[in-house]
Amino acid sequence: MKTKECASEKLPWLRTVVLLLLAIACRPEPGLAWGDRGHKLVNAAAVDNLPEPIRSYFEARKVYLVEHASDPDQLAHDDAAERPHHYTDMDADDTYPFPNLRRQFVLERAAPMFWQLRNGDSLWQIERFTLRLADSLQHRRWQAADQDAVFAAHYATDLTQPLHTVKNYDGQLTGQKGVHARFETDLVNALADGWRLEAQPAIFLPDLRGRIFEEAVRSFNCRNLVFASDRIAVSGRTYLDPQYSAVFYKLAAPLALKQLSDAASFVSSLWYTAWVRAGKPALPGHSGASHLESSADLQSQR
Repeated sequence: MKTKECASEKLPWLRTVVLLLLAIACRPEPGLAWGDRGHKLVNAAAVDNLPEPIRSYFEARKVYLVEHASDPDQLAHDDAAERPHHYTDMDADDTYPFPNLRRQFVLERAAPMFWQLRNGDSLWQIERFTLRLADSLQHRRWQAADQDAVFAAHYATDLTQPLHTVKNYDGQLTGQKGVHARFETDLVNALADGWRLEAQPAIFLPDLRGRIFEEAVRSFNCRNLVFASDRIAVSGRTYLDPQYSAVFYKLAAPLALKQLSDAASFVSSLWYTAWVRAGKPALPGHSGASHLESSADLQSQR
């Protein structure tokens, strides 16, 4: 009898675990936030934004950092467990200005609860890979440092995409399905050739979690501009109408450029912070190693 009671007590937890795993697996891929083009733009600008002496170090690795900027997206395509690392739905279980999430992440410095994974854990992943980068730099593991820098940068850049911070990530709750790709990929690919990212100087972040949370709130506050621009642009026409793109790009492009510029500043500050946390180790002035690792190699070494 006791065995049956124990089994029945565990069953709800088993159901919860199964449902959570299904929710994560069935959620669409994160949309390749900012697309491959956006991530490459950010990583290139972030390298240029670094102060010496680490700028020379990262400059020697710039080709690798740019070419591998979207490796985490490739991993997410093949591994459902990777997908929650690319977003944090701030409004999933909290309301602005998100006191509960702030208390958990910033004040208590607590890890995410298992059930929170359905809402994404990009906040924690940004910190995780920034600290990993610091450790790799401290111990002179240069190849590992390159990989850690890519992942820290990718998750940080994802966070600056407003639709990676909301439940309504693809306009599915407001009749605007597809807005995710229209904003972060179609718009960026169409206009990026004429853009120059203007990043604020990289700085040391003494309160790493506080800065990550601040970036998340800033990004969340931009969500309505994306939705409003989409709504105005499609008014009286369809999404296939060329005029839709013309209007949407005019309305939303300034925000996309601003967010990508903010991302370059954020990423360079994370890289710089990792170096400072590592004790400002002496860095090789150039890299003689060939960075021809495939995405599969990268995944196997994580």
